[in-house]
Amino acid sequence: MLLYMLELNLTTKRLKIKRFCKNDIDQVYNLFRNQEVLYYYLPDQIETITKKDLAEFLSDWDDDTSSFLFSCFLKEQLVAIFSLEDFSLKQSRTECGIAIVDQKFYGKGYATEVVAAMVDFLFNELNLNRIYIRYIEGNTRSYQLFSKLGFKHEGSLREHVKRNNIYLNMNYMGLLKSEYLKMKNDRLC
Repeated sequence: MLLYMLELNLTTKRLKIKRFCKNDIDQVYNLFRNQEVLYYYLPDQIETITKKDLAEFLSDWDDDTSSFLFSCFLKEQLVAIFSLEDFSLKQSRTECGIAIVDQKFYGKGYATEVVAAMVDFLFNELNLNRIYIRYIEGNTRSYQLFSKLGFKHEGSLREHVKRNNIYLNMNYMGLLKSEYLKMKNDRLC
């Protein structure tokens, strides 16, 4: 089954989704220099990062066992990165996350397209039972995206993330395969 993850090459209406590789570092680097975006993206803030540091940092997100990172391209241009954490076939679950790499790609539906394709793949090809996300309080884009795709609020870790002497909640949302299949079936009727 992990071979699927290692060789993943999905095509959506506009995008190609494939495993992240070191050549993608240049195109994702600006995302990790944008403090405004990272404010909501990472639980622990990164102040400054070099490309070499970023390559090491992202290697933890792609260990070929429980963490996988994917690049999402519009032709040759990297639009987003998509991550899976806490991936377990034994437990039949994973956490996912997405980040659009540049603000010029905001509002074009790319995140919805990627997440919808990956959710379908994870439930139908890998037969997972549960997909969940974490998002930091105030990240309305993530909440809206995942709500639209059927994810439900499951709870919060109160004042879990500290930003500039302010404590924010870490919120959880999840989607079960049974809910996904029902939603998909309801759309066909």
